[in-house]
Amino acid sequence: MGVYIVTIHIKRQFEEEWLKWMKEEHIPDIMKAGFFVSYEIFKVVIPDTVSDEAIYQFHYRFNNLQDYYNYAEKAAPELQRKHSEKFLGKFKASRAILKKID
Repeated sequence: MGVYIVTIHIKRQFEEEWLKWMKEEHIPDIMKAGFFVSYEIFKVVIPDTVSDEAIYQFHYRFNNLQDYYNYAEKAAPELQRKHSEKFLGKFKASRAILKKID
């Protein structure tokens, strides 16, 4: 089991529109691709150091690393392109993979 974490810094004046789009369109498209088993959305509340940006984290869980690699190759480029086109210049993104340690 692992987690694909996407951290987004979104300019506050676009936060409401962006979050609505994420919940109604982008995340459903990601989940329909079939590589992740679940997801959670988090908003960073502490520290709140960048006053003109809100920070969100999206945690997408996958069963094995190959599922992530398949997502990265087959679905991510188009999904990320759509996000970038819709909110160009309004956000910054970073991504990481976490591996569960037993």
